[in-house]
Order: sequence, then C-alpha cells, then structure tokens
Amino acid sequence: MHNLTNLSIRKKSQRGYLVIGRQSIKNDELYILLQTEQNKCGTKYKVNDNIEMIFVKFIENGKATIRIKEPPHDLIIQSDAIPLKSFIHVLKLASSKKVHLSTLAISNLNGKKISNTQKTKITVKKNSEYPTLQGFPRFTEELHIIGLDRKSFDLQILKLNRLKVLDLSNNQITSLPKDLGSLPHLQQLILSQNQLGKAAISKWTWLDQNNIRNTLCLLDLSCNFLTEIPEKIGKLNALVNLKLSCNSLIYLPQSMGNLISLKYLDLSQNSLQFLPGSMRKLRLLEIDVSGNSFSTTKPYYESIMQLPSLVECAARIFLKTRTNYNASLIPNTLVKYLDSAKYCVCGTACFQYFLRKPLCFNLNSTICSVKFSNDSTVPYDCFFCTLHCFRFYSKVMS
Repeated sequence: MHNLTNLSIRKKSQRGYLVIGRQSIKNDELYILLQTEQNKCGTKYKVNDNIEMIFVKFIENGKATIRIKEPPHDLIIQSDAIPLKSFIHVLKLASSKKVHLSTLAISNLNGKKISNTQKTKITVKKNSEYPTLQGFPRFTEELHIIGLDRKSFDLQILKLNRLKVLDLSNNQITSLPKDLGSLPHLQQLILSQNQLGKAAISKWTWLDQNNIRNTLCLLDLSCNFLTEIPEKIGKLNALVNLKLSCNSLIYLPQSMGNLISLKYLDLSQNSLQFLPGSMRKLRLLEIDVSGNSFSTTKPYYESIMQLPSLVECAARIFLKTRTNYNASLIPNTLVKYLDSAKYCVCGTACFQYFLRKPLCFNLNSTICSVKFSNDSTVPYDCFFCTLHCFRFYSKVMS
C-alpha cells in the first residue's frame, strides 16, 4: 500500500492511495487499486499486459508516472521517494512476470479507509519511533523531535516544504544546515537544550536565507551554551518572540535593534553587562532580564567622529533600505563589512565613525511587563551616528 500526497490522472491532482494486489489467493491476476478522497471505493487497473511504460526519471524527487493501456490513463505520482521506489520496484517485477507472486509476497487486494484529514503533526520522543527508512510525511506541518540525544540535524527535514513548526529541543545538536533557512513556511523554531554554542559563529548561515527572515516568528535558543549571538540575527524581520535564557551571554549584537516585529524577549539567567543601545527603539511588550550581572562600573566614553568615508556613507544608506543581501549577490568582503555594522539608538548604521557611551534607562517606562532581579534600570551600550543623536538621546535617556 502506498500513500500518495499528490496524484493526477491527467486531471486535477488529488490525494490518495495506490495498492497493488490480487483479487484472491486462488487468482494470480494482479491489479492496482487507486483510492482518493473523492472515490473512496477506488478504481482498479489490471497490471498483467496492461502497463505500457513506467517513467522514473525523477523518482529521487518522489515523482513517477505509470502509463496504463486500458483504460488509457497516466497515473502521475508525487510522493515520498523511499516508499515510491518500493512500490515501483514491486510493480516492475510483477508486470515482467519474471518472478513468481509467492516470491513477492503480494497480499490480496484490500482497500484502505480514507480519511478526509491528513495527519500534519508528528511527534517523536523515542528512537524506536523515528522513521529512518520511510521518512516523514511530505505534508507534515508540525514536527517535534524531542529528547533523542541526536547530535546532527536530519537533512530529510529540509524536504518538508509545508513545515511551520520545528521542535528539536533536548538533543545535542551543535549546528544547523544552511538550507534550513530556505523552508518557505517555517514560523516556529524551537532549539532549547541543545549545544549550538559549541560550534563556530560561522555555522549560522541559515540566518542568511531570505525565506526564514520573512516567516520566522518564534526562535527558542535557551540552554545552548551560547557565549555570543551572530549579528545576522537582526535580519529576522518577522521575529516576534526570542528566547535566549540560561546561556552565558555577556553582550548582545547591536543588530538586535533591527528586530522590528519583536514583542517578547527572554534574556534571563545570562551574564549580560549591558543591553544594546539600538534596542531602545523596539516596542517590546514583555522582557525578562532577571539573573544577569549588569555593569555598575564607571561609564566610559568613546569618540571617533571624523568625516565618514564614501564606503561608510553608502553602506549606511543601503542598510536603511533593509534590502536582503548575501554572498551570492555581492562580494563576501562587502557582506562581512555590512554585517559588522553598529547601530545608533536612532537605528542608523555606523562603522568606523561614531560616538559611544553607556546610558542607563528604566525598562518600566516603555515596556508593559518587565521581570528583573534587583533594579529595572539597566545600562545600555549606546552608539551614536552624529553629535545631534548623542545630545538628543543623552538628554532623553538620562
């Protein structure tokens, strides 16, 4: 029996099942039974001397076509590659008559009860439940692989183009593949209790992909041994909820201020000394900064306010457009330069030329819900793109 996610008989595609079998033990006549949601009783197609051709050029992509002589039909199949290969293999052996049916262990032709709803949520909590051979159903929208101590990311997940929620919590994963960021509908990525902090920051290339920037709403990186967060996290335009609790973070990237959709931020149980000054322009609803050791040392002051170079002026203007960029579009040296930007409290990027000064600010004055250990007034590490911004925000935030 073979589950088809998409099957067409030169008509509109339908979901259904293909079954190959005999009418009875005494009858060696083979049939293919096609069942769909619209035709639950199914349609039978004779196999013996009735298969004109089987097209398998794209079977690695889960695609095949069976050309029937009578009635003249093309069964165009799109499914998971592994079970499709098994089905086609049995069909070829049976139609060739080179192998006896008893050798193939083909059972009687029995249909399957068709449900109008497909299971879109898959949860795996035991290694014995993991679908190593058959893979995950192509129509999976929510996948939970929890507490299996997996050390690597399963690349077959990248084939789940309908995936919206991916939960890999409580494993031992150290890095994620670049193509994870290309999943077209991924909204929630839960990676808590893994080991992402043990890999180099260069392994976060999945954040460079356009799809994930515009779809990801929730990112849970809590309990991952993180000592730093890549600057490119600021490219997640749709991110609403970010969880970074229970790590070893000392500072956060200034690009955090670019998370224009962010409403909920959990920074608890880290070693933060400052918050990025660029975060002042975020409109958060809830923040948790409890369990941090914010700096109480004497404030420092840094000034590099020379005339900006043409490269810096151009980079500032380009980053204001929020245009997506990566090494496939512009030189990698320029990508690294743009990623190294610091951000003024006003949101403007700055590189070699800026003013820098820590300023303290009361979180309760702008955020609805604040969780803190000692004091809701915390220091911000502020960069300023001009002397005007420095004077204005020094007055507003003091």
